[in-house]
Amino acid sequence: MKKYLFIGGGVIVVAVIAMIILAVMNLGSIIKTATETYGPKITKTEVKLGSADISILSGSGTLKDFLLGNPKGFSMPEALSCGTIRVKVDTGSLTSDTIVIKEIYIDGPVISYEKKGGTDNFQTILANIQKTVASDEKAAKSSSGAEPKSDTGAEKKVVIEDFVVKNGKINLGGSLLNAFGDQGMGISLPDIHLTDIGKDKETTPAEAFAIVLKQMTGDVGGTVTEVGKQLKEQVGKAVEGVTGKAGSAIKGLFGGSE
Repeated sequence: MKKYLFIGGGVIVVAVIAMIILAVMNLGSIIKTATETYGPKITKTEVKLGSADISILSGSGTLKDFLLGNPKGFSMPEALSCGTIRVKVDTGSLTSDTIVIKEIYIDGPVISYEKKGGTDNFQTILANIQKTVASDEKAAKSSSGAEPKSDTGAEKKVVIEDFVVKNGKINLGGSLLNAFGDQGMGISLPDIHLTDIGKDKETTPAEAFAIVLKQMTGDVGGTVTEVGKQLKEQVGKAVEGVTGKAGSAIKGLFGGSE
């Protein structure tokens, strides 16, 4: 009997080791799949991730070739693209209800900013995310005590201790590019640093995404407006005489409409 117990125990140990090795080997593909599955459901836009290389032991790694697409109706193919995103996860939290991300460091993102009517592409994506959050909250309330399930992973909560964006660039599109010309390409984005997202209040991945995007929207819009003011000062009264799409785009930065 002891012999069979020993053999049975050995099989369990081997199975556990195999599962750990499998998780380490496939963690990158799991993150890629999750990003490309949940991302579009949250943003209502295309979301792609080239690859993910994360160590299950240290929780550190990199995400490569991230792309956030533009909503329908905008001419530029994407809203944000980034070659490298560095992440560090608290591996002890991976099996809990709240995933703790110690750091997200986005280096050199390219922001494609485009205005349309009284809104822009980032505000439109933010509105989509907020609708997703509202839908998840409604589903949770109507679950009648059952464990709520969501298409966006909302049953999981997230804490992001440090969110950093550095060396970002802004490219303008549509009528804004017509107005700014060459000065509308490669505008420097101010560095962004957010801390303790989701620490004081339970936060779903969609809500965390909304917090980050709202900050980025404000920084991008403010930067473009400042560049517009500088351009207006440079050309003086000549800008006031600009008509058509170019004139409408510049005036739109100061409260007018296209």
